[in-house]
Amino acid sequence: MKRTWWLGITLASAPLAAVAQAVSLLPSPLELPRRIGPLEHDDKPHHFPDKRLGSAYQYNGSGQSLTVYVYDAGVKDIPDGPDSVPTCEQFEEAKSGVMQANYAGAMLKSEQMVRLSAPDELPLAREAVFEFKIEGRPAYSYVWITGGANLFMKMRFTADAALRDELPTTRRAILTAFGDAIERFLPAAAPAPAEAPEKKDGTRMVIHSMDASQADMSAGMIYLATLSALADKFPDSVPACGGRVVPTYAMELGAFGSMLAMQMTASESTTGKKLVAIEEAGYLDEYVWTDRHREAWGDKAPDGLKLSAFKKWRKKNLKDFSVHDIGSVEFGQPRPLPIESADAP
Repeated sequence: MKRTWWLGITLASAPLAAVAQAVSLLPSPLELPRRIGPLEHDDKPHHFPDKRLGSAYQYNGSGQSLTVYVYDAGVKDIPDGPDSVPTCEQFEEAKSGVMQANYAGAMLKSEQMVRLSAPDELPLAREAVFEFKIEGRPAYSYVWITGGANLFMKMRFTADAALRDELPTTRRAILTAFGDAIERFLPAAAPAPAEAPEKKDGTRMVIHSMDASQADMSAGMIYLATLSALADKFPDSVPACGGRVVPTYAMELGAFGSMLAMQMTASESTTGKKLVAIEEAGYLDEYVWTDRHREAWGDKAPDGLKLSAFKKWRKKNLKDFSVHDIGSVEFGQPRPLPIESADAP
């Protein structure tokens, strides 16, 4: 009788022990629960032949699935958290992968930084939310990624739209498990200084050429300084993961307006004299659209431009004229994303 009682306790405890077991996310020291909300690990870890791709772990539930990737992509010294260039690049690659996967009607609905241990501010992960159809059925899909333990940790969660009422709870369960997995490997936050240091946005002006007159160099610096200031107002001009600013038409027009203002008082520059002539003829907008055109602007000119008249005037007055580009404005860090509200579900 005693043995039967002990056997009964052992058998009754077995499912609880299995549920409590953690899934080791090799090759990392990270672990996740075997069950996350309605999702359960399938006990079939996949290790890629290419060591840079690390391993993948699959969780399944009714009408939903979660895939966890742990890898380094061949990157050394991966920074902790989501706001580094390498992690941003992995995020953009993951987003492109979803959009190019031939899902019907795929749309990127939103992206932000999410709190993995809400309402705490840290740790954070990048999140992208998609909608598409799988075999004709609407579905929601999430991509999350951050850096921790010198690795990238990426999750892809997809659920049938019929489960939309359950999604906030399931999403939060996944994010909490995600946060618990990496939090103990993140360095302790440094104490805040008595006075917060001025935030640096990573903007820098890169000089490519000094082969210009002093006056033209001064005009070029005015141009670059204006672009740098305008980049905050036009965030889409900054590549998602940092790099060279690609000015919008409005930014380019504003930068040339700044150069022109300087030339009105000091016109020793050959470039400046030409810009003054263009402005006096009433064609600065047309000049910027035509001669400073960027592919990102598209082919449709803004309303009101007198392009035909400018073309004739230009042929007569601006023969062989071009502005000497002395450099560019670059961002050394990813474009900022909004951070999820502390009281978000």
